[in-house]
Amino acid sequence: MPNSPPKQFILKEQARHARMIYNSSIWQQFPYILIYPLQGHALPIVLIFAFILWLFSWNPIFGSFGLIVFLGWSLNYAYGVLEHTILGYAIPPALSFKMIWSIINQRSLKQLFFLGLMIAIYFTVQTSAGQIPAFLVLVSFFLLIPANITVIATQNSWLNTLNPFQLFQSIFKIGNAYFFLLFIFGGLTALILYAGSSLDWINNQIIGSFSLLLIYISVLYFGLMSFHLLGFVIYHRRHTFGLEVFFSPEREAAAQQEARDKQFEQLLDEVYWLARQQGKKTEALETLFAKITELGETVALHKKLFARLRLWEQKSIALAQGQRYLSLLIQTKQLRQALTIYQACLELSPQFEPETPSQMLLLAQMAYQQKNDQVALHLLENFLSRYPNHPDKVAIEFLKIKLFAEHLKNVDKAKMLIAQLLKFESHPLLPEIKQYAKFLNKL
Repeated sequence: MPNSPPKQFILKEQARHARMIYNSSIWQQFPYILIYPLQGHALPIVLIFAFILWLFSWNPIFGSFGLIVFLGWSLNYAYGVLEHTILGYAIPPALSFKMIWSIINQRSLKQLFFLGLMIAIYFTVQTSAGQIPAFLVLVSFFLLIPANITVIATQNSWLNTLNPFQLFQSIFKIGNAYFFLLFIFGGLTALILYAGSSLDWINNQIIGSFSLLLIYISVLYFGLMSFHLLGFVIYHRRHTFGLEVFFSPEREAAAQQEARDKQFEQLLDEVYWLARQQGKKTEALETLFAKITELGETVALHKKLFARLRLWEQKSIALAQGQRYLSLLIQTKQLRQALTIYQACLELSPQFEPETPSQMLLLAQMAYQQKNDQVALHLLENFLSRYPNHPDKVAIEFLKIKLFAEHLKNVDKAKMLIAQLLKFESHPLLPEIKQYAKFLNKL
C-alpha cells in the first residue's frame, strides 16, 4: 500500500470522508455505498465504459478483443476503487494510466488467473468425477472469491493469491461481514453470467438494442459498489490486516496533537522571550494566560506547562501558572493532584500560598488524610495567621487538634487547643468538639 501523505481534503468532501471513517456499521453506511458508483469520477466511467462495451458487442470479430480489453480495464479500476477505499477515501478515484494498465497494476491479472484456474479445475473434475463433484468444487471456489480479492488488494502477491492459509486467514479477519460480502458478490456474479449469456453473436435479438447496454451499466455499477463495500469492510479492520491508511481517527488525532504541540512550543518561546526582558513580566503573564485560554484550558495542558515552566530561572512565571493550575485542579475535585502541585510550588518558593481560604482548607484536609503532616500543619497555621476572623476558623482549629492528637502524637498540645474551642458555645461543631474532648481526656 502507498505510504505517501495525501493532499488536504476538499472542503465539500470532508463530510463524506468523516462519515465513512467514523462509522464502522455496514448497515448505516450501506445507503452511501449504494450511491458510490453514481458520484464523482465513477459515474462517467460506468457510462462511458458500458457504452464502449456495448459498441464492441456489435462486431463478432473485433468486438471480442475490445470486450476483453475494456473488461480488464474495468476490473483494474474496480481494484483502484478498492485500494482507494482501504486507504480511507470515501469518494471514487480518478481514472489513471497506472490504474488500468495491467503491466504496471497486475491485480486484475491475478484475479483473472484465479478465476481461470477455478474454471479449469471445474471442467477437469466434471470430466473425471461428474457434474455434482464439479459443482461442489465450483461453489467452494466461489466462497473464496471475496477472500481472494482481499488477499490481492492487501498483499498483491501471486503466491498468496492461491495460498489457502492466506485465503482463510482473510475470512477470519473480515469476520461475520464475510457472509454479507458473499451475498453481494453472488449478485455481481449472477449479473456477469447474465451479461455473458446475452452475447449471442448469431441471433441478433439483444445486440443492437439498449437492453445489453443496461446490462453493462448494471454490471459496472454493481462491480464498483461491491469493491467499495469490500474496501469499507477492510478499512475498518485495518488493524487486523496491519494496513497503514491515509485518513483515520488515529491519524486525525495525531495531526491535531501535532498542531497543538506546535502551538504549545510557540507559546513557550513567546512567553520566555517576554519574561527575559526588563519590565515585561506582566506582559509575559498576560500572554501566557491568554494563550492558555485559546488552546483550551485543560488539566493536561496545565500539567505540561508547569513541568516546563518550573525549569525556568524566572520562578515567578511558574508560580503564577502553578496558582492557576492549582485552582483548576481544586475546581475539578482533583485534590490529591492539587496537593502535589502545591508542594511543588512550595519548593519553588516557601512563600507560595493558595489564592483563597477555601483552597487552603481543602488542601489542608487532603494533606491530613494523606498523613502529610508537615504540609497540613503549614497550611493550617498559615490559614489562621492570614484569616484570623474567618468563619471556618473553628473548623481549622479542630482539624489542627486532630492532627496533633492522632498524627503528631502531641496529646497535651491537642488538649490545650481544644479547651479554647469549648468557648464557642453557639458553634455547630460544638457537640463534636465536646465528644472529641472526652476522647482526649481518656488518653
